[in-house]
Amino acid sequence: MAHNNYYLDICVDTYIVNDGAVLLRLHEKYNYWGAPGGHLDPAEDLNEAALREVWEEVGLTVELVGPKGWVKEDSSSNKDLVPPIFMNRHRINDVHEHSSLIFVARSASRAISPQIEEEASECRWLTREDLEVMRKNDPRLRPENYRYAIKALELVG
Repeated sequence: MAHNNYYLDICVDTYIVNDGAVLLRLHEKYNYWGAPGGHLDPAEDLNEAALREVWEEVGLTVELVGPKGWVKEDSSSNKDLVPPIFMNRHRINDVHEHSSLIFVARSASRAISPQIEEEASECRWLTREDLEVMRKNDPRLRPENYRYAIKALELVG
């Protein structure tokens, strides 16, 4: 979903791990390495948004992973949502900001297949060592995105 024309939009990003590697996607508009993600759609909860954005942008079906020690405890009146591992607020331009909830997920596949043509973008599966090389040699990997990717690898393995 595009910007909601409010000063602050709520967004999600999901760092996906498969077999010791994390997926980074080159953001086509802002030219930085990050995770699949985007804005919430109307009537969508945060977990639904994270799963939808992953499906649309990279075509993966994933399972969200909560922070270390978190246990899902649904009841007859409450459905626990998987919490994010980080949250941030960042400026997009002079009149618009995003507050992003950063999720981690595991995938059984590395087969990238964007479901929406305009979402197609360069993607890379990176090990911890690959991330270290990218951090030193590619300024498009922002420090916070490096930190989120490393944490995802720590959580999922």
